[in-house]
Amino acid sequence: EIHNSASTSSHFFQWQKALTSENGSPSLQHANIGDEDMSSQPKGFAASGIQPRRQPRRSKGCLTCRKRRVKCDEQRPTCQRCSKGFHPCQYDDNLVFVNHLHDAAKTIRPQDAHLQSPNALTQGEDFKQMPVTIDLHGFKNEVVISFFVKNLFVLVKSPLEDGSSILNLFSSEADSTAGMSGLCVAEAFFSNMHCIPELRVHASALYGRAIQKLKADLGTRTEASRPPPHTTIWSALFLGVYEMISSDSMSNWLQHCHGVAALTEIAGPYGFQVDAAKPILQINRSFISIGAMANRKRIFLEQDEWKHIPWALQPMSKTIGDFLQDILCDIPGMMEDLDNVFKAKSSPVSANFISQKLQASFEQLSSLRISWNFIYPHSCWRQKRVHGSSELAHDTLEQFLCFSDLERAIEFVYFNTTHLILHSILGQLISLPDNYCVFDEGMSPDESQFPEASELVFWNHENRYRNAQAICQCVDYMLQNESGASGAFNLLFPLKVAYNHLSDFPIIQEWVARVMERISTTKGLFIGAQILEKY
Repeated sequence: EIHNSASTSSHFFQWQKALTSENGSPSLQHANIGDEDMSSQPKGFAASGIQPRRQPRRSKGCLTCRKRRVKCDEQRPTCQRCSKGFHPCQYDDNLVFVNHLHDAAKTIRPQDAHLQSPNALTQGEDFKQMPVTIDLHGFKNEVVISFFVKNLFVLVKSPLEDGSSILNLFSSEADSTAGMSGLCVAEAFFSNMHCIPELRVHASALYGRAIQKLKADLGTRTEASRPPPHTTIWSALFLGVYEMISSDSMSNWLQHCHGVAALTEIAGPYGFQVDAAKPILQINRSFISIGAMANRKRIFLEQDEWKHIPWALQPMSKTIGDFLQDILCDIPGMMEDLDNVFKAKSSPVSANFISQKLQASFEQLSSLRISWNFIYPHSCWRQKRVHGSSELAHDTLEQFLCFSDLERAIEFVYFNTTHLILHSILGQLISLPDNYCVFDEGMSPDESQFPEASELVFWNHENRYRNAQAICQCVDYMLQNESGASGAFNLLFPLKVAYNHLSDFPIIQEWVARVMERISTTKGLFIGAQILEKY
């Protein structure tokens, strides 16, 4: 049952083959763009003094319709298309950097002239020659990178307080694979959020060049080679996130997910003991486990060495969120084992073995829930919804949940998500003909038996929809939080799981679909529109 080296090699070389194929995976659809001249900057950041070519007429429609690429009726303050689709409607605010000194030079009163310095007239002439707007061309990379890190990677833990270990990936040589991969995903995200099509084209070209450079970095690597540097793993991860931002195809993202998994396994658990490597492992475990659940295939991260060795030097540094991720890494293996039981009609012993693993996961999750409620007793509270206070409101969700910070909100959501996935496996076990293979449903607390003050409660199998509703009640906070893009990023998978467990509540399912559409159009994550249908 252990994911062996042959499987690792197979996944690695399949991904490497996809990178080198001109007509291969859809995830490489931009690879040939990289041959373009990259010296030119996107027109959204054109330098002053350079005459750009004539731009096409800019649509007067609202930002939401332009992001959704649909025709807008241009009604103000809210267009009819957004009103009917329950989308937030917003029009451009033409903001410019105003040179107030330029205006001040024009308004100096003659009687005050004698108070000015001897060269005041010369300075006044200089003011008149200064541009009214400030050219941001030289700061383009810094602007988009800072925006990306602060919005999507806000919770990535850095060993340094200033987060420099993350930013160093972007500030390295511009032609490095990690630097180019990071810049391409940062530009793609910035262009989606600010509706700059020229920057989107530039990001696509950077993506093509980054693919070529990553292919070159991996070209001579074999299974016996030295472990890849962490920057190479970051490069593959950035390209996967690029697909989540720029593509609505699940296969594109999954292709890079396999590559990230292969590179991480080659690096080995000892390769992530140093502080500088902790951020990439934190992201990769979630990235890899979610991708593996889509394929229902076990992953190397379920092995005990991957749950202990990276934290062996600092055991107390492993958080509740890390332990929660341990359970998520076990789930793909249980899914694969269960599929094999149904396909091969195996003996009851196999089903009993899965049942025992499932029970252990439930008990571990329950223990973590108790610890979380003890450590963070006042981190979550319920608030009554005021009518009309939110465009995300739903009639059946009269209350929503608030949190002390975004990190607690994400942990709360993933506690409920993990509980629901385990119940999905339980539901399949229950469908088996042998009763002794059925897992004990009474292990989850029932409201009448275990009244609790905490909002984090695990319901039994029949009432599991309440855990799905709890995820929905986090949407307001996670999307309207100041780090809304990061909140949206961490809602994609949980909302899909919640959707699957709300089949008896079609109205709420429709609401979840609208939330996903909003994430796709207003949070810069195009993949949100396809997750419910194709995942």
